[in-house]
Amino acid sequence: MKTLAMLIILPLLFAYSEQSTAADAPTFTLEDVDGEIVNLDELLEKGPVMMSFWALWCKMCIKELDGLKPYAEEFDSLNITLLAISQDKTRSVPKVKPFATSHKWTYRIVLDPENMMRDLYNVQAMPTFFIIDQNRKIVFTHQGYKPGDEEIIIAKVRELYEQGGQCEQ
Repeated sequence: MKTLAMLIILPLLFAYSEQSTAADAPTFTLEDVDGEIVNLDELLEKGPVMMSFWALWCKMCIKELDGLKPYAEEFDSLNITLLAISQDKTRSVPKVKPFATSHKWTYRIVLDPENMMRDLYNVQAMPTFFIIDQNRKIVFTHQGYKPGDEEIIIAKVRELYEQGGQCEQ
C-alpha cells in the first residue's frame, strides 16, 4: 500500500515542482549593504537575475556563494545580476558586509532582516537559489548545497542562454 501511495504522490510532487519554476517572480525592493535601493524590476531591465538566500550561520550557503565566485565575470559578461540575499536578523546585519568583503564576493549583497523575501518566495531551506528571466519568470530553483552544485547552476545558466540568447525560457 505504501508503494502504491508513493507511486501516486511522487509524480504529483514532480509536476508541482516543474510548475513552480515557471511562476512569476514577485517584485521587491530591498536595501543592499551599502544603503542603495535594489528593485527587481530595475535589475531585470539590464538582464536576468539570480538570487541566493543565505545567512552568516549557514555553512552550506557560504560554500555555495564561494563556489560561484569563479563565475562572477561570466555573469557580468552575460548581464546577469547575482543577489546574495542575507536572511540575518537586525542584530547581525552589521556583520554581513565585512563578512562578504572578507570572502571577496563581488555579488550584490542585499539585506532582508525581517525575512520578507523568504516568505515572498516560499523559501523552505537555505541555501535556495533562483534564476529569474527578463520576463519575470522563475526559470530555475535549487534548494540546498553540496560541493559541485554550482556546476548545476552554471550549466542551467548556459543552457538558458543557448536556448534564447538571453536567460529566458
